[in-house]
Amino acid sequence: MKYKKLWGWAALIFFILMAINVQVPYYINQPGSAVPLAPMIKVEGGLNDEKGNFRLTTVRTGPTNVAGYLYAMFDPNADLVDANFVHSPHETDEQYLQRQIEVMKASQDTAKIVAFQKSGFDVKLYNNGAIIMQLIPSFPAEKILKVGDIVTKVDDLRIHTAADLIESLKGRKVNEIVVITYMRDKKVQTAEMKLQPLPVQNEDGQKKPGIGIASPITNREFELPKKVNVQSENIGGPSAGLMFTLEIINQLTEGDLTKGYNIAGTGTMNENGAIGRIGGIQHKIVAAYKEGVEIFFAPAEKDENGDTNYDEALKKVDQMDIKMKIIPVLTLDDALQYLNQLSEKK
Repeated sequence: MKYKKLWGWAALIFFILMAINVQVPYYINQPGSAVPLAPMIKVEGGLNDEKGNFRLTTVRTGPTNVAGYLYAMFDPNADLVDANFVHSPHETDEQYLQRQIEVMKASQDTAKIVAFQKSGFDVKLYNNGAIIMQLIPSFPAEKILKVGDIVTKVDDLRIHTAADLIESLKGRKVNEIVVITYMRDKKVQTAEMKLQPLPVQNEDGQKKPGIGIASPITNREFELPKKVNVQSENIGGPSAGLMFTLEIINQLTEGDLTKGYNIAGTGTMNENGAIGRIGGIQHKIVAAYKEGVEIFFAPAEKDENGDTNYDEALKKVDQMDIKMKIIPVLTLDDALQYLNQLSEKK
């Protein structure tokens, strides 16, 4: 009997150790935070008359182990997501996180541009290179470049946009040498790379030659009439675009757009003012509720099935049986129109 108890304890300890140390190919998505933006964003000479709050909302996500997998199966506010749907199999977790930070920077830039333009200021814009977002393992670029580097030339060809970078390698041959000029930490560097066959084919069925750069984005440079400092710490992704834009506008213009309310939301911001879909809005609703949010902006853009983030948000609010106004928005103007007609909170 004594030995049976020892074996039982040994089996339990083994299971616990396995649950903690054995990783599974899944990520857990859970409610993150609802962070006030006024302390995070400072516009030079900006107005600080907010009586309420604009908040960005986040989803807490990360790889998990057996224990986390089992926990997520029973937690109604946790989702298990196949790792391949979170990031490309061509990138490491570290590269994925760095890519999310770069996407956040691009989102902030768009928010600044749109906010100043909407507030009546002139913004000078020009494109200056292609930002590296993903690198394919075992290809020449991975050995030299990093996520966040900006390619400005291929041989003697000037690269202004991400499309320019892709076009610059068309018509080249496998084993051909190209000279890549790039910026890292504001320093210009160059490197020779030999084109290798990529895991994709041309129209004629032949492997495309490349150096292993995937999904670059255009590096936009711009001149604003006032400085804007954004301290977003380690928050990544593009989904705070709408809320960044609203906070900057509120600091640039007379009057308080919050009207004294605790307001959160989510959605990407495009330069034409359109608000794009995001993932994990149900988790963001939970995060907002914990911070006492009264009004929540949700993207109303439809997916291929006709569903919207707004629909998902309403469903979550109903499930939680909470009082939170969910406002559908397709454009920045939709959000501003709602705020402008909103009465001051008593």
